[in-house]
Amino acid sequence: MKKRWLCLWLTPWLAVATGSGCHPRPSAMDAGAALPTSADAGPPAVTLRLAIEVQQTDGGLLRVPLSPSAVPLLPATQQLDVTANLPLHNYRLRILDEIDRALASDDTPEAVPGGLRYHVKLLAPLRAGHRYTVALDSQTGTTLDDGTGSALNEQRFEFHTDGEREKDPPVKRGPPKRHRRGS
Repeated sequence: MKKRWLCLWLTPWLAVATGSGCHPRPSAMDAGAALPTSADAGPPAVTLRLAIEVQQTDGGLLRVPLSPSAVPLLPATQQLDVTANLPLHNYRLRILDEIDRALASDDTPEAVPGGLRYHVKLLAPLRAGHRYTVALDSQTGTTLDDGTGSALNEQRFEFHTDGEREKDPPVKRGPPKRHRRGS
């Protein structure tokens, strides 16, 4: 008790004289406390943000951010752009249908300042009332990177097309198979 009182009384004097004061002993709880980050930690991490841009019939541009928590409604179209806020490397971007088949398309990536614009021209237009997925994964290996070498995980975002759901065309079946009877 005397030692603590002396430390409290001498703290202002010692702090002035030596540039430090009496410090309490660290407890077990303090040992696990997080230290403040220093300026040497580098710039804060930037999260990947994707958006779809679709040219509307009235000439306007519809830009919809993609989010795992919201499923946007887009017009059925044959051309769209997927934009990213980071310059990606070792990536593959695909538009998938409801049963995870990649849609046939003619794609053109374009590097833009601070990001990427990926032009997608589908060989057949999206079907009204259907669900689609934008899948971003690695071209080779297990990870893609954000342009600075930091690894990113696979990204999957759903969207729906507006309008009444188009029915699937009937499946053409051949003539019925003949069964042979065994003797």
